[in-house]
Amino acid sequence: MKLQLTSPVKFLKGVGPKRAEALQRLGIRTAGDLLYHVPHRYLDATTVTPLARAAVNQEVTCVGRVVSTGVLPTRRGLRVFRAVLKDESGLLECAWPGRPFLERQIKKGQLLLVTGPVRYYHGKQIVPREFIVLAEPDDDTESNPVLPVYPATEGLTHRQIRALVQQHLDALLPLVHDPHPTPFRATHRLIELRQALELVHRPRKVEDAELGRRRLAFDELFDQQLVQARARHLAKRARAGIRFELKRELTTRLKEHLPFELTADQRHAIREITDDMTAPLRMHRLLMGDVGTGKTVVALFAMLLAAENDYQAAIMAPTELLAEQHGATLTRLLEPLAIRPELLLGRMTAAEKTAVRQRLASPPPSSSARTP
Repeated sequence: MKLQLTSPVKFLKGVGPKRAEALQRLGIRTAGDLLYHVPHRYLDATTVTPLARAAVNQEVTCVGRVVSTGVLPTRRGLRVFRAVLKDESGLLECAWPGRPFLERQIKKGQLLLVTGPVRYYHGKQIVPREFIVLAEPDDDTESNPVLPVYPATEGLTHRQIRALVQQHLDALLPLVHDPHPTPFRATHRLIELRQALELVHRPRKVEDAELGRRRLAFDELFDQQLVQARARHLAKRARAGIRFELKRELTTRLKEHLPFELTADQRHAIREITDDMTAPLRMHRLLMGDVGTGKTVVALFAMLLAAENDYQAAIMAPTELLAEQHGATLTRLLEPLAIRPELLLGRMTAAEKTAVRQRLASPPPSSSARTP
């Protein structure tokens, strides 16, 4: 069967039914899923502490090949598993008190990552709180100073996942098609998708991995924006909106009586909102701005456009305090227009709420008594 990104992962060499089941727990069902299963962190072997420079009473992270192992008993009957690591700088002993069973897991020739405090006990040694087998004796992983560490699951270690990715990477990369044309990538300073995937799986330095991750992050955000744009597009057309008529009655009078000049950003926001409200489609818009930038007055122009077309408008607030502040602001701004806003609060009595709702349901016939 010809390999495709949609090919079930169970048909890849080195997978099989049990491993395919474990991969599925990670959301990897196809060959493409395996390609996009990117590392969640990287081990930069150039930044770890050389074994010979591990200082007593310090917390260190070291990488080295296991050159010998053994279990030693203590006078108190405690059995200590020990492994001696070697790198270009020298040797360092690792000790795991009370964990002799590690003799079945840590073998001579493995490439080991260890993290823990350094102590002096018949010589300098590290007592690892954590260890990771980075490579088996026959692996040449140490030729790459940056090692990807993948999200793993029960029955499938990150090392096995890394080996599986490396085994099939050269065959999967040519199947990748970049959806963004070259001019688009140049504008947004993006590398080609195939190159990005290779860099996240086979980085020569951490900066390479970050370059690839940046491209993949852009694509993820881009896809989310496309989905949201399509959702807005479909929502607008699912049901027709109200096509308000631009009469410039109340809105012009408000602008003339404002005690301040509108900023350029406020005028721009009002124009865009007006264009939406006078169109036949429903408006989906979020107005953002810092405190004090005049969002309320922009909303008021939209409310008055609705009122000019014999509709009512409301401002909803998450707290009663904010509702009272909005009420005071609207009362002050609408006073020159002879328009009285109504305030409906949760703490009002039932009779007070009923009275407010009745006034809103049956506003006076005079235009001067409109209630936004």
